[in-house]
Order: sequence, then structure tokens, then C-alpha cells
Amino acid sequence: MSRLTSEERRRICFTKEQASQQMLTPLLLSTAGVNSGREHRRRLQRVARAVLGLALATGGLLLYAVAEFHAPASLIDAFLPRW
Repeated sequence: MSRLTSEERRRICFTKEQASQQMLTPLLLSTAGVNSGREHRRRLQRVARAVLGLALATGGLLLYAVAEFHAPASLIDAFLPRW
């Protein structure tokens, strides 16, 4: 078995570091895009929730204006059929 000189060990270490940096660079760039995508998705979810809440409130108000609700005067009136 041959032993490596200190210069060869440094060269191997330097080559490994360069290779790891080349492998990590695309990963770091791709995670930057993922984070902005998450923020965009959260913003869309907030807008969707606001629109849904507004639609439900508007629908409730329209139903209240159109439908007539007559509260029974007593519990017996509630179970008697209306003619």
C-alpha cells in the first residue's frame, strides 16, 4: 500500500470540497424558488378564504331577504300543520 503525501491529501480534500459545492449549488437555488412558491400559495389561500367568507355572508343576507321565517308563538304551534 502506498502512502499519500501531504500535498496529495490536500489536493484530494480540495477536490472533494469542490465536488460537494457543485452538488449543493443547484439545491440551494431550487430551495429559493420553493420558498417563494410557498408564500404565493399562502397568499392565494388567504384570498380564497376571504372570498369564500364574503360569498357565504352575501348568500346568507340574500336568503334572509328572500325567505320569510315566521317563528311559532308556542311549541304547539310549531308541531301543528299549516293550512
